Amino acid sequence: MSPLLKITLFFFCCLAPTIVANTSAATYSPQIIAFFSIILVAYSIRFKKTPVTLVIIIVQTIVFTTGGLLSPLLFLEYFLLFSLSFQESPQTILLYSLILALFLSQTLISSHSLIYLLSLVFISPLAYLITQKFTQEQNHKLETLLWLSLELKQKLLARGDTKLVQHTDDLIQELKDND
Repeated sequence: MSPLLKITLFFFCCLAPTIVANTSAATYSPQIIAFFSIILVAYSIRFKKTPVTLVIIIVQTIVFTTGGLLSPLLFLEYFLLFSLSFQESPQTILLYSLILALFLSQTLISSHSLIYLLSLVFISPLAYLITQKFTQEQNHKLETLLWLSLELKQKLLARGDTKLVQHTDDLIQELKDND
């Protein structure tokens, strides 16, 4: 999926709960959350993966209908941004947090809530650092696997050391399984 499409989808995943929270549909927010949660669980069981879009809609609906920036569940937004930082590029995460800050700014009523709003924007650099570190670790793991499977294994085969080759194969399989 292209980054522009992801950002647009995130925008609409924030827009829909904002509309729900600011209309008479807010009285049905528990039912809306339950509906999307049932879809999320069914989809996760059926396809063995979690659709991020549904998670975003559920979290946004919970936070927006419980007070936005003044919600006691605002910490869910931090968890959402952190979890997305492992799946998306740093630029996308920055745009996600800016979009989120834009929608949450509607509930800005005091300097206290301004601090919460700014913390969402400033969490992007932290998410960026986490994403960079995660990417470096993934690249290091890939380089290690390539070195083990290509160079070390070839050198051991050239020496005729089949026992170490078998241990190397076991190590490679264990590294792949831990991924």
